Amino acid sequence: MQSEYFITSRNNQHIVALTEVQFKELKRAKKRLSSSFAVAHKYRLVKANFEMTVDAMARLGQLYVEQAGIEAMETAKPHLNACVNNFILSSRMFTSQLKRHVQACLPQNRRSQQQLTEAIDREYHGSFAYRFVDSLYDYVSLYGISIHTLIMESVVSEKADGTLSRQYGLKAMVEKDFIGGPAEFRALVFDEIKAPVNLMEVFGQFNESVERLHHVALELVKDVADEANATVLEFLNVFIAEHGTEHDNLFVVHKTSARHEKVYDKFPLSMYVNNHNMDSDYV
Repeated sequence: MQSEYFITSRNNQHIVALTEVQFKELKRAKKRLSSSFAVAHKYRLVKANFEMTVDAMARLGQLYVEQAGIEAMETAKPHLNACVNNFILSSRMFTSQLKRHVQACLPQNRRSQQQLTEAIDREYHGSFAYRFVDSLYDYVSLYGISIHTLIMESVVSEKADGTLSRQYGLKAMVEKDFIGGPAEFRALVFDEIKAPVNLMEVFGQFNESVERLHHVALELVKDVADEANATVLEFLNVFIAEHGTEHDNLFVVHKTSARHEKVYDKFPLSMYVNNHNMDSDYV
């Protein structure tokens, strides 16, 4: 059985031949870029969902201030819960998959895995917010909703001209009495809860942990990501030089002579350079 390796445009109009060694080199580079980008992408998901939760809180709080009708309130509350749940889900995606992505970039580097494991352990054992959000994912997935109580607070302050100003704030709380007990919430974390938990407060603290882990992970994979990016760019430039124009959708193909030229393996290539803002993460 004979094999053929090449880079091709999406419509197979142009082809650049590869050796088997070059094919394997590109496949390894693609895997490393994909994994390193996954670290950055999932971190951005956590940040984006946090920002949407903040916005949803602000909108619901404004409805309380305006004394909006029941219909508007009952629409805004599920939206807030959805934003909170999306934040919790994206948080678990980031924390549970981080080690796998780094390992895919550095499969033989045990020291890097140890460094990342130690960093995760520091955050877990050093931050109640980290433990709480991590436990909240299991609770929300299996048992209950993420918000038990909404509290509207107001503060009156005096301006420079002597007039009074009232400012409002909305808090979303998780009540220990409504969780259901250690059978439904991670027991050790359940025992730590001594008062209602302010969700936005712990979310903000959890974000600080995620940011630190994101930084550790990017530092670990930076060199191999840079090397992989250079490898992909080199082959893309060869393709462009040969065909005289840039193509946005290039694929690497391994085709065999078995069963009438069967495509044995195929993966996109140019998307890992063109569709990600590498400079913003790998600095």
